[in-house]
Amino acid sequence: MTQVDITEYGTDDDGDGEGDTGETFVAVVTAESRAAMDAPLRQVLAATRTVADSGLGAAERDKFVGRVVDREVGLPATVGTDKRGFVGVGSSPSGVDIDSAIGSATGRGIPHFFVDSFADIGRTHGEIADRVRELVDGGVDVHVVSQAFDIDSANCEDVLGVLDALDAAGLELQRRSDVRDVQQWLPETAQAGRPPLGYEKIDGELVPGPNIEDVRAVISMRLDEDINKREAADRLGVSPRTITRAEANAGRYGLEEEGEEGNTEG
Repeated sequence: MTQVDITEYGTDDDGDGEGDTGETFVAVVTAESRAAMDAPLRQVLAATRTVADSGLGAAERDKFVGRVVDREVGLPATVGTDKRGFVGVGSSPSGVDIDSAIGSATGRGIPHFFVDSFADIGRTHGEIADRVRELVDGGVDVHVVSQAFDIDSANCEDVLGVLDALDAAGLELQRRSDVRDVQQWLPETAQAGRPPLGYEKIDGELVPGPNIEDVRAVISMRLDEDINKREAADRLGVSPRTITRAEANAGRYGLEEEGEEGNTEG
């Protein structure tokens, strides 16, 4: 696996300046230890498959994450082949050199920037707002995977308005607020949530997507306990948390939610 130092690949390409360099994403995850990076890194890499069409299958993700946790690969590093991405991990945004990662994404025209949580981007709402603004102004969509929270040019100003207000409100409100609060305070037209698994939005309307039958089949197997959550996530190329949300909304897929069967009062 090729290893690339985010601080070394620069923006002074010899190309035509259009940014078509073959990379489709940058992914950054922070955690207190390598062992603690296992779950969030798996979740982020699964999201690159569904959102950025990275083509990273379950086996490739498992192998890469295992090497990261076991310190067998130098990081930042590349992962994938045709639609490769750059992955960096560290104990903090500064430890992963977040500014260099952002500069590389914007300078090279890489369309997607994935993090597990806002904490991967900065320690304060002000830092987060500044870095999100830099990414989106540079044509890069930001994906906060743990909350299925996407920020692009359409909702960026509303998201930044909330983050800027939190930064000005002081430390106490900042400590008590998280990404769910940001969602709640956004105007309805600027909600940054991703459509439910198996669905897509067309002209603002939620409609079944092309893989809805595959999703229904896998969620049905999960409800019947024929497969475990990890297997279901790998089959659909999503995170286990996404499977949990789909199970909790089984009625959306024409399925009975767990525990409903036979639970009627006479």
